[in-house]
Parts: sequence; structure tokens; C-alpha cells
Amino acid sequence: MHEKSLSQIYDLIKNYPKDTVIGEFAGRDSVAAILKAMEDSSVNNILPIASFAPTEYGDFDILESNYEKMVERAKELYGNSKTIFPLIYYSDFDLWSVLNGRFVDYILKKYEFYTPCMGCHAYFHLLRVPIAIKVSNRIIAGERESHDGRIKLNQIAECLDAYERIAKDLGTELMMPIRYMEDGDEVKKLIGWNWEEGKKHQTCAFSGNYKNIDDSVNYDKELVKKFIDDYLYPASIALGKLIINEENPTREKMVQALKNRGELL
Repeated sequence: MHEKSLSQIYDLIKNYPKDTVIGEFAGRDSVAAILKAMEDSSVNNILPIASFAPTEYGDFDILESNYEKMVERAKELYGNSKTIFPLIYYSDFDLWSVLNGRFVDYILKKYEFYTPCMGCHAYFHLLRVPIAIKVSNRIIAGERESHDGRIKLNQIAECLDAYERIAKDLGTELMMPIRYMEDGDEVKKLIGWNWEEGKKHQTCAFSGNYKNIDDSVNYDKELVKKFIDDYLYPASIALGKLIINEENPTREKMVQALKNRGELL
């Protein structure tokens, strides 16, 4: 596994077709989303990008095996009529840190709750925006509102609507082709091999941080909406504009971009 810089990615994709869609590549749902998106006649070329948060650990090499299986499955379904380009790796831990770590004390005092998971998914989508702008302006994401009836706080409707709005207001389209695919068996059928949810990919140190001891999930919808509207959305827009206009801005510049939003902090 070797991560590329943004300039290396730009150089790589300059000769790719302009209709190339950026594909989130992570766990099982992201693979299902890519394969589902390929049913669309306008989706013919996909560049999968694997990105990480600084809280992740475990088996990263398994991604290569999962990628190969996805390519084989795509060929089974579509032959040579569609292309999945080689998997690339790109992350920005400073971006994650500023969006999800720098202002935790402020967030806790203002909203009386905190989870890094909502901002973490916003981070993953933000990362791909500058790259998508160089090609089709479209990004495929494996977000699902329900996982066999289980709630993931970073994938409730309010969050998915926010990610979609963030992407749109930054000039891109966030495609979520399996958003309403609730049944995990349907996901397995789509990907074509027996991949259990939550297996065969890296683990996050914050996994389950918003769950009660009995694994139930309770949240105040109004507080969540306020957090999204007052912090996550404007912070993501400010950081998104910065990384679109400036390649590899420093962490200090990212922090200042948020401080410059007077209504934010």
C-alpha cells in the first residue's frame, strides 16, 4: 500500500476520460455501491480511492484482495464495456484532525454531545471532491440509512442529506446508490461473494463510541440537526473550498479557515 499525493493523483488522471466517476473504496458497502452505480448507463469509468482516518488500524492489505474481487465481479456483470481503474490510496490526516479533533471541547460545550463519526464520513467525502472536480464531478459512496434495522449514527438520514448538500455546494454530486438498501443479504447478492458486514477491512478505534452499553443507539434528533447545520456543514464548506483552491494546505491554514467563519466559532 502506497499513498499518493494530490499532485500525483492529478498527474495520473489527466489522461483519464472526463466521465470518470470517483468511487469510495472501503468496506463491503462501498464495493456494493460501485457495482450498483455501474448499472447506470452514464457510469462507464470508475476510479476507486481508498482513504483512511488516523484512528484506523488492522489489516490494510486486504483492500487489494477486495479490489481484485470487485474487478472480477464487474467483468462478470459487464464484460469489458466498463472500466475500473487501478485502486489508489489518498488520505489527509490534518484535514481529519481539524474537522474532528481540534474543536471537540467547543463542540461538547455548545451541543452537549460529540461523536467523531459524522465528521469522519464528511472528511472521507471532502477528500475526494478536488479529485472529482478534475473529471466528472461525481463521487460514489456506500452510505446506507439502515443496516438490517441497526442504526449507524453517521448514516442516519440527516447526515446523508448533509453529505449530499456539502458535495453539491462544492460543485460535485455525491451518488448513494444503495442508500435505501436495508437488507444485508441484498448487498451480499450484489457483490457476488460471501463478505460479512464489518469483516475483511480495517478497524476504527472509535467504533461503536455512540452506543449504549446494551448496544442500543439513542440520539436527540434536534441536537444532531443543530450540530450539522451550525458546525458540520459550514466547517466542511470552509475546508472544502480551501482544499479545492489550494493543494495541501497546512493544518494551521485549515484551522484559520474555520476561525474565519465568525458564525461558526
